[in-house]
Amino acid sequence: MEEDKVSKSLEALARVEDEVEKAERETEFLRLKKLSAVYLNRKEAIAGIPGFWKVVLSQHSDFANYVRAADLKYIDCISAIEVTWLCVEDEKADHRDFTVTINFDAIDGDFESQTVSKTFRIEHDVSKFIYRSKRTEEDDLRDEELGFLTSTPTEIKWPKSFDGINPSLVTDKTTSEGKRNYRTGMKSFFSWFKWTGLKPGKEFPNGDGLASLISEDLYPNCTKYYTEAQIDLEEENVDEDDESDEPLQLESSDGEPEDCDGKQKSVKRRKV
Repeated sequence: MEEDKVSKSLEALARVEDEVEKAERETEFLRLKKLSAVYLNRKEAIAGIPGFWKVVLSQHSDFANYVRAADLKYIDCISAIEVTWLCVEDEKADHRDFTVTINFDAIDGDFESQTVSKTFRIEHDVSKFIYRSKRTEEDDLRDEELGFLTSTPTEIKWPKSFDGINPSLVTDKTTSEGKRNYRTGMKSFFSWFKWTGLKPGKEFPNGDGLASLISEDLYPNCTKYYTEAQIDLEEENVDEDDESDEPLQLESSDGEPEDCDGKQKSVKRRKV
């Protein structure tokens, strides 16, 4: 009798957990639907602020971990970023499915202006992994249950200055130099647009991490990062003004600084 009672309780608990998950999905759907309308208004406001996204991307230290230093010149060409969630238009879609759209301005003679959209979807079928050498049984069980992020390759026009490392243009993959150029290109921000999530170790590294960073942090909190950057700039300007107002400091015979009246005083250091 006791075992039957426990069994029924466990079954009831499982049903409650299903209801909790359903309620959470519905809540997330409503949240994203409301936010999408707000983000449209924010998009219009941002359009009137020159260099908004350049400031945001420069302010976010984690974003820099996903791009090479050589990419930053072209990251500065990003004039707009937008994230849309697929469930807003299709209620059958997973609320974690989304599309990232990025607008790039041109650099004359090197880089064309373009708008590129890349869609990410949650997948549960682990048999779709093309390279499985580094995967474990635990990885498969986790991804089957929770799902994992995937994407289809998206075309993007690379800078002409990157022709030597553009993976689609590197024909020499046998010599050490050719391999080095190919691997360098695979680490470029532009290779992220080709990321699928199904070839671990053989494509842009941590592509899912960059996608999640944009959709879960950079895009929702872009106003916060822009504001923080403006505050930092104002503080730097204040520090510079304070230093410019300091009396001219001369060094006395004992090595201690003096002001222009010959009185010794302590040196004021700027916070870094």
